[in-house]
Amino acid sequence: MSDQKSIYIHVPFCVKKCVYCDFYSRTNLSLIPAYVQSLLKEIEKRSGLKEKIDTIYFGGGTPSLLSIKDVENLLQAIGENFSVFRDVEITLEVNPGTIDFDYLSQLKRAGINRLSIGAQSFNDDKLKFLKRIHTAEQAINAIDDAGKAGFDNISMDLIYGLPFETQNIWLEDLKKALKMMPPHLSCYMLTIEPGTPLDEKLKKGLFDPLGSTAISTLFKKTSQFLSNNKYEHYEISNFSKGRRNRSKHNSKYWEMTSYYGFGAAAHSYDGKTRCWNHKSIDTYIKDIDSGRRPVEDRETLTREQKMMEMIMLRLRTLEGLDVEKFQTLFRVSFKEQFRDILKPVLDGSLGRFKGHRFGLTLEGKVRLNNIVEAFAEKIL
Repeated sequence: MSDQKSIYIHVPFCVKKCVYCDFYSRTNLSLIPAYVQSLLKEIEKRSGLKEKIDTIYFGGGTPSLLSIKDVENLLQAIGENFSVFRDVEITLEVNPGTIDFDYLSQLKRAGINRLSIGAQSFNDDKLKFLKRIHTAEQAINAIDDAGKAGFDNISMDLIYGLPFETQNIWLEDLKKALKMMPPHLSCYMLTIEPGTPLDEKLKKGLFDPLGSTAISTLFKKTSQFLSNNKYEHYEISNFSKGRRNRSKHNSKYWEMTSYYGFGAAAHSYDGKTRCWNHKSIDTYIKDIDSGRRPVEDRETLTREQKMMEMIMLRLRTLEGLDVEKFQTLFRVSFKEQFRDILKPVLDGSLGRFKGHRFGLTLEGKVRLNNIVEAFAEKIL
């Protein structure tokens, strides 16, 4: 396991909640100053100068609601309390409806060197359905401004699989994205999470979701189209122009390396134990002010949980599961232990062994959830 760790900063604020989002966030932006002060205190309290940090990620919510001063202060606190690599990857998620060229230029000067731009679509009908606060034009301008501000490490988020989505609508989105030549694309399938406004609309019969066949076709088309345009499909939802443009930060999650999570609802993992902070911003701030760690709960992962997570996370990736590493860690033969699961997967050309790795084919990735469930039934 790598001794280089990551830091995640959660910014749980949004101008308006999107209908599909089930992440914890609040629209009361007046809480931001007090929240940032609490973040600074938590970073100091959990100081680890021996810890080498090679990726920092500001996620949300909408991190681009932070002032430049907030970003500078948070980066300074991390630098004072941890050993940060000189070539650290520092990503900040931005919403096109909250930024302009001046803000992006100042972010670059503050030390942010990678942007994750939540474009979601370049189709105004899709953006309206998703209740995004920006237009297609604003999304295009944001990407243009990011380039002008000096960012060359840019990722775009796109969503597909909306109720009215056709292959043509989605391919048009992808073509517009590629015109801007982003080094990285994250293409997420719309999921209807319980308790979201979108879920309520579905229950009221206000729309019919796309069927599983249509969604599977869109997934495969996405992979084929982007592969034909020299993008590497390195994780189930992620595509990069070569290995160097992969998200270093997210790759570490898929490799199960240790990370610090700061902020309300943030998770941390030390290789053995996972813990998570209170979701409530108010409870988080109160705990910090009282000198307590704002941890809601923790769990020490069992051998079976670690085994399951390794399979689940690695099967999402292009490289797949390192069978030799699996056998060294868990003292079992992967091929023998899971022979009855592997046979139909291999016979159906849903997966393959390549050297000491086992990975899924594109057709296998379509059935990822079912395959993972089969492993879970065997392990847990």
